Amino acid sequence: MADGILLERHGVPAASILTDAFTASGNAMARTMGADGYRYAVIPHPVSNLTPDECRERARNVLPEVLGILSAGDEASSADVRRQGTGPDHTPAEPAGLTTDRVRELQRVVEYYFERGWTDGLPVVPVTEATVCDFIDYVGRDPDEVILRVEHLGTACTVRLAAVAAAMAGCTREHFPVLLAVLDSFQPSVDTALLQSTSGQAIMVTVNGPIRRALGFNARANVFGPGYRANAVIGRATRLVVINALGIRSGEFDQGTQGTPGKYCLCIAENEEESPWEPLHVERGFPAEASVTTTHFARGTFPVDNRSGTEPEQILLNIADTMSCTTASRGCTVVMGPEHAHLIASRGWSKQEVKRFIWEHWGRRRGDLRRFGLVHDGIAAGGRLGAVEAPDEEFLRFAESPDAILLVVAGARNAGMTTVVPMIRPLFHSQVVQDPRGRQR
Repeated sequence: MADGILLERHGVPAASILTDAFTASGNAMARTMGADGYRYAVIPHPVSNLTPDECRERARNVLPEVLGILSAGDEASSADVRRQGTGPDHTPAEPAGLTTDRVRELQRVVEYYFERGWTDGLPVVPVTEATVCDFIDYVGRDPDEVILRVEHLGTACTVRLAAVAAAMAGCTREHFPVLLAVLDSFQPSVDTALLQSTSGQAIMVTVNGPIRRALGFNARANVFGPGYRANAVIGRATRLVVINALGIRSGEFDQGTQGTPGKYCLCIAENEEESPWEPLHVERGFPAEASVTTTHFARGTFPVDNRSGTEPEQILLNIADTMSCTTASRGCTVVMGPEHAHLIASRGWSKQEVKRFIWEHWGRRRGDLRRFGLVHDGIAAGGRLGAVEAPDEEFLRFAESPDAILLVVAGARNAGMTTVVPMIRPLFHSQVVQDPRGRQR
């Protein structure tokens, strides 16, 4: 798009071609370059995994539109293109009544929170008693109700402490029921002591159901990245509960050797609208109309970039091979991009068939594990992998069943991308989000 606009500004006729997955980005680029409304041709997405014959068919189909753009030339659009635009103004406006003294006072409060060790290393929102009471009143729960408890540390998270964490993370009161659903379900994983593990796992949250749209959770482009308040504040509030209510801080009770950036925030929503299969929460037994959080530990994220595979088996073997690189993991969430999901589903594969195929190829040959030093001196990876006298060619699966895999469809339908999220133990916790009157959201 940018090249086409620049060519037009130099008097060279140009026709830009976009796939339908990139029209929003194309329009944004035109606006940024001061050429809002710039005309371009559109072809279906994807392109990268097409055969040569399919590419030629796409070219034949779009050729009339390209010729129309080159020969007709929209005069208004051309004039806009040739005009050197400055793009939109992104300068933030100051709130009414904001003074230098008020800003300094706010900065002083933020520094006080840093000094007390209440943050995750980033600034937090100062909290008042009125805000905390508003959150608690909104959900209608006892502020002293214990949600999570770490028995060996003698620490616990109450509804009140959860409200404090939510407000500090930037939640509104409407976000608070989602955080409570996460915390209400997570005690079994807290009991494993993996919050303090040297493996440095984060807490990953996946949101399903109507609340995704109601609160603006991102399920599409850049789903693991920044830019969406709901994803960010729920993920961050969960970590602030661990730090402040449960007392598990880096370098003290959190013994993570290296940790993961996911400890700041790791919250996504499923792209149910572009998934060819039933949503995660429906698969786990909840009604489609319910809003549900699913929570588990996560060791990190591993991208699977396969834009040229044309058969389901090729893509799934690539995913299984990536999962097999993390030999200490016995559970995994596969966050499959819509492009991969649709290619696989279009060949008749069900979600359960996908999970079984991945599971069957998730593992290593015993000889590989010997070379890695994971099987030696009569010990096989904590006793999980059987006798070391077995032949090198024996294939050892890393999980006990396909149930160790969660399959979620999320991200944009603009490239052949999938993300593997491994975990040490396949412990998945799902919980319905309750609305302020106690009904399911």
